[in-house]
Amino acid sequence: MALALQGELTIVRGKIAAIEPRAGGVTIRSGTRRVEFPGGWALPGLVDAHAHVVGLGLAFREGYLRDAPSKHECIERLIAHGPNRGEWIVARGWNQELWSPPLFPTRYDLDRVFPTTPVALTRVDGHALWVNSSALERAGITAATPDPAGGAIVRDEHGMPTGILLDAAMELIQQYIPERTLEDIEHAIIEATAAASSVGLTEIHDMDVLPEHLPIFTQLAEQGKLHCRILSWVRGQRFEWHSAGVLPTTGEFHRVAGIKLFADGALGSRGAALLEPYTDDPSTHGILLLTVEEIAERIKRALDDGFSSIAVHAIGDRAVRTVLDAFEQIQQRYAALDNVRLRIEHSQVVHPDDLPRYVQTGAIASVQPIHCTSDAAMAERRLGTRTATAYRWRLFLQHGVLLCAGSDFPVESHNPLSGIDAFCRRIPPGREHPWYPEERLSATEAIEAYTINAHRAADMSYRRGWLAVGMDADITIVDRNIEVCPAEEILQARTLATVVGGTLYEHA
Repeated sequence: MALALQGELTIVRGKIAAIEPRAGGVTIRSGTRRVEFPGGWALPGLVDAHAHVVGLGLAFREGYLRDAPSKHECIERLIAHGPNRGEWIVARGWNQELWSPPLFPTRYDLDRVFPTTPVALTRVDGHALWVNSSALERAGITAATPDPAGGAIVRDEHGMPTGILLDAAMELIQQYIPERTLEDIEHAIIEATAAASSVGLTEIHDMDVLPEHLPIFTQLAEQGKLHCRILSWVRGQRFEWHSAGVLPTTGEFHRVAGIKLFADGALGSRGAALLEPYTDDPSTHGILLLTVEEIAERIKRALDDGFSSIAVHAIGDRAVRTVLDAFEQIQQRYAALDNVRLRIEHSQVVHPDDLPRYVQTGAIASVQPIHCTSDAAMAERRLGTRTATAYRWRLFLQHGVLLCAGSDFPVESHNPLSGIDAFCRRIPPGREHPWYPEERLSATEAIEAYTINAHRAADMSYRRGWLAVGMDADITIVDRNIEVCPAEEILQARTLATVVGGTLYEHA
């Protein structure tokens, strides 16, 4: 069944009341209002199934290191912006993989320009922090400081901290940085949802949400200031949701949907947990952040608290296997899990033996296709021949695994068309040919990952995911039929409008 259509859609009380197919464009009729989009095509509202809403809003102000071609350029941008959190300089987006040579920077690079001003710079993937000596001193980090559980302080040959902290070690610095105000968070959410709406998103699965941010989302939803529906998966690495007394909620435009955990870090910072050593650094297998028992314990607590969706970040094949082992433990403890959604976020490197286990455990593969194309060169260095077991979308579908898709914004672009393009073409930047072309998806399969499958992954497919009478009026309108146009034209499509719960937002 085709997903895209042209015609007139009548909306009553937030639902699709009638569809009259008609060539030539899309017309939205609601009450006495009738808006036409000549040449437009209507799709089920596009969903980003893995993103960070507050992170995107803050990145508009703090993400200015993104795409910097060198550490020198990073420093020049820091000089131009200056302190922004008290006396601290805080920014995000650096990526040493874009530099020549692609090596981690050090605190000394920053010390030359910022000898006394503390500087804390988050890597593009959010799993590494680059700081200067002033920041290390304020946190009391020395050669004698032990690595925290689930993290690492990168050290030189003499055992001295280099200024790079991975995963849980980042918190050693972050606790000393002045907190953002609630007004900062509110503005970030409003800016992020408006930006997401402008590129066609009608719903976002917001991951690793801080408990203290939930009331802000709820208030903005009640005030009608969210341009997208927000489903929140609350931080759970240290039982944060439970300590804060957070329980599931069922709002129309903001819903507390689940709990988010982390099994490992990221490939770019060599924190993803691998079964075999990294090809470009045989001294490490990455970092496993939680054991099988620790993951199972957190899932059990969440289920007992009434949650029905658990999302676990796992990038490396060791982390994926660990999560699947935990899911199996949960299956053995609970007789009925039919209404529980167990998700493996990223699912990037998966050992062939573990593919059938996704189906056996009911695990959902929540992937970010643009990671494949942007990571390709780096992944080849990190994994060597194991890239053949990475980003395996076609194989997931062949095994009967539910595949939903997102962007991980602000790590990647929040434009869902970038992800659909990556699914269909799988061509990394600067290359002419697809990377492992046998894993590409059709446009219909790609759109399904951003629509009906995303709703299945959140147990909402009975209300949203396709255009039909009686379904929620969540609609994305674009200027061409991306389901059938040449794949190279998908990224050229423009979003004309979105409809969320019957509310029309025009963008062109």
